[in-house]
Amino acid sequence: MLIEGKMLESFAGELGNMIAGTLSTSISQQGTVMDITPPTVLVGQTKIYGFEKAFRLTISIHNVGPINIILMIEQ
Repeated sequence: MLIEGKMLESFAGELGNMIAGTLSTSISQQGTVMDITPPTVLVGQTKIYGFEKAFRLTISIHNVGPINIILMIEQ
């Protein structure tokens, strides 16, 4: 099934929810206080400000291409 446009943006947001929720649960079980925000899907040229650190994880999916996952840290 081809996923594009708004459906692709929705899928990316849901994927972000799953990754952030799992990561947050795992880290909070180790005693760290965690708070996550709803995912932000970036389309096109975008700048984001107001965070302390950011980590980018690029995942390459066969026959699809790269997906960038960006985790921003605020303190």
